[in-house]
Amino acid sequence: MNVYVVSNDRRLLEALRLSGDYGSVASVSKDMVSILSIEGTAFPSAYHPEVLLLPGDAWIVSDGLLDLYEVFALRSRYPSNRIIYLLSNELDPQTMRTTQSLCAAQGIDYVSPYHTPEQVAEQAGRICLAKESPTSKVIASIGALPQLGVTSSLLAIGSSLAALSGVRVGIFGLNGWNPGDSGLAYTGKYVDELWGSLQGKQLQATELPNKMQLLAPNVYYMAGNRDLKKLYYYQTDGVSWLIEKARECFDLILLDAGSYPDHALAAQSIYASDLLLVHMNQSQQAKIQWRRMCDHILQPVFQWEQRQSMLLFNKMYHSPDVENEKQLSRQLGMPYVGSFPYVPTFYRGEAEGGWANPQSQEYNKELQKVSKAILHYYNLPVTSVTLMEEARVSESGTGSFRGSWLRWMKPAVKEA
Repeated sequence: MNVYVVSNDRRLLEALRLSGDYGSVASVSKDMVSILSIEGTAFPSAYHPEVLLLPGDAWIVSDGLLDLYEVFALRSRYPSNRIIYLLSNELDPQTMRTTQSLCAAQGIDYVSPYHTPEQVAEQAGRICLAKESPTSKVIASIGALPQLGVTSSLLAIGSSLAALSGVRVGIFGLNGWNPGDSGLAYTGKYVDELWGSLQGKQLQATELPNKMQLLAPNVYYMAGNRDLKKLYYYQTDGVSWLIEKARECFDLILLDAGSYPDHALAAQSIYASDLLLVHMNQSQQAKIQWRRMCDHILQPVFQWEQRQSMLLFNKMYHSPDVENEKQLSRQLGMPYVGSFPYVPTFYRGEAEGGWANPQSQEYNKELQKVSKAILHYYNLPVTSVTLMEEARVSESGTGSFRGSWLRWMKPAVKEA
């Protein structure tokens, strides 16, 4: 298969060539596409002498060079070729959905925004060559609203995973609006401090643990962005590099993507993840904001419906005056993996500046359940005898290990 690229991104051409998946990778100008779209015009062999355009070849086209009508003309001219349209994030949500629908109607594949050139090349391989996505061992978490306890929940889950299975867990704050250091005597580096070495791809995996804070045995944490003015300065390459180095260093990675995902930090978190945990509580505003986020960002930009996601409730009250977990799960159309109760002493612990797992039997029971679900998802064993006994006790009131919450956890794809 040969690939013809209509894009000004030289790195994309290089990534496609380095993949070794294609017989040839050629750059085609916008003017040449206009000529080729004219009926009866042959692809000139002199333009790329070692290849001729053949049925089954592919086009990768940037929306910065060709608009939708020009891509449709290219589709009409070469109906036997696969076309992949690279979408930018400059479109409003309705326009993006319309563009995606029209592409689907014309048999044109597309790649969503916020991908690095290397990731676009990987996406092209999955589209053209039916390559499977390898397991990333990355879990991203987003909140329907700010202050739903995403960071504190991930810190508790990460510590529980390490204690249960002995795995090495890395937790990263990639919430652009909040560094995630409240309630911690934090001594590690922040993402904004390391940005130069990340964007320049200089930071190596062996250096990463020394830049982070050791929260518990085998649990490392890096707080995120402190400078609000830098939020849209961050680019996909630097975030992708951080996640890639973290995968080399840790067995499991938990990413705090905050509650507003339309920036590079959160976008790369979502793209890199095998599983998305959606933090939710019982407020009506949380449901309204979540649906708005899905309509405006998650579905049109990230193709949210194609991803495996589960609800994780936090700060929950058990009262007939508010909806319970099952009701909310049905309303939102997502299964839930756990439900952390409201812990009255949490804010006192935060004010004292020392992080620890909430001393609550109900909280710890739910924490065990969520941790076991994640370990089951990745086929990781539970090795702590003490915690296994605690887990059995917690199951006695909530059903067996194969209960309804676990059946939603589809097994992860094996690593390539």
